Amino acid sequence: MTVSTPTPDLASAPGPFESEPDWSAEGVPSDRAGWVARAKAVAALVATTSLARDTAAADPVEEIALVKRAGLLGLQGPVAHGGGDADWATVLDVVAEFAKVEGSLANILGWHYAYFWLFRSFGTPAQRERWEREVTEQRLLLAGIANFRDDPIGARDEGDHLVLHGGKQFNTGLPVSDRVVIGVAIEGTSDVFFVLADSHDPGVIYGNDWDTLGQRSTGSGSARVEGVVVPWTDAIGFDDKQFVPQNANLSPGLTSQTLMPTFYLSLARGALDRAVDYVQKHSRSWLHSEYERAVDEPHVVDGFGGLQAHLLAAEALLRDASAQVSAALDDPNSLTPESRAELAALLSAVKTVAVEVGIEVTTTVFELVGARATARRYELDRFWRDLRTQSLHDPVAYKRRQVGAYLLRGEHPLAVDWYS
Repeated sequence: MTVSTPTPDLASAPGPFESEPDWSAEGVPSDRAGWVARAKAVAALVATTSLARDTAAADPVEEIALVKRAGLLGLQGPVAHGGGDADWATVLDVVAEFAKVEGSLANILGWHYAYFWLFRSFGTPAQRERWEREVTEQRLLLAGIANFRDDPIGARDEGDHLVLHGGKQFNTGLPVSDRVVIGVAIEGTSDVFFVLADSHDPGVIYGNDWDTLGQRSTGSGSARVEGVVVPWTDAIGFDDKQFVPQNANLSPGLTSQTLMPTFYLSLARGALDRAVDYVQKHSRSWLHSEYERAVDEPHVVDGFGGLQAHLLAAEALLRDASAQVSAALDDPNSLTPESRAELAALLSAVKTVAVEVGIEVTTTVFELVGARATARRYELDRFWRDLRTQSLHDPVAYKRRQVGAYLLRGEHPLAVDWYS
């Protein structure tokens, strides 16, 4: 890095959350169940600030500091450096715990893990060792200015370093991050590659213009890069200014495409859990009903039964696909275009189902809970807004077409687009 920024004091100082455990005394979890339990505990604390942040579209500064104190950023990192060396299935379980209470934090954390995966899918062995250790030990949050919808950031080759200029319409998590993955191309060319830069470099400029229906606390507005200097050694996958290809280059789309349905179905699960709790504790039967309790109303029982059935089926499909992807990522260089295509087509099917079931659950619950449950303090609307906003990045119609084209003609879904 040309600019070295120490980890903010917030990452180690006591936070404002009541009943926050002393994570340092508890140590790092040693297995999947431990990491999931840690994530669930942190997510419960994050949930106490979700309504205020959503209303203000505020960046989750204190919440990310909490995630850092809990050691969750190093989930995939080396055990020797305080990480968990977790497989991708564990990553998805951790992300799910956050999405059950809040889509914004789940989004930021999920993409942190996806960007961490770039060290393994594109990085040279030396880069992987250096960056995994740095991110894990210093509890750094990774963000990205890397979406493929806009032109890549321009990179000018000046010997042993690159000078970056350009902008994109949106990013993921930049305002609260420590390091940022930037999608660039050498000026005059179109071949995109990634570099790792310091988020606090004065040339990395956040637009502060994120004001959307949902995902309001992700800080995902526009970003510009002006005169940022990055050494060639921080160009991911390059050795002596030459890109070194490997089969693992095929894997990033698999990570992003398991994250997406995990977001959607976990948001749906969170909404359903809240709705069940509300009906059990607060709902009243209809004025002219023959039943005294809302939980005995036939249309309520039928409605919740249908939503639970559909959601359980979608969750089972996601678990199976996630397990297959996780197994493939255990040895990413064993991937082939054919094996990657089979998994990608499966994930397009999963994503189709996840969006459809997620929208069904997060909208239909309102028909079952009653008008008083629409009060903002119950936050049921937030689950629908988060899911609806995020799912629009990648039209389900294109997912269905990928599934059909693979089924009928054996066409491989795109390997270079993280939305495919």
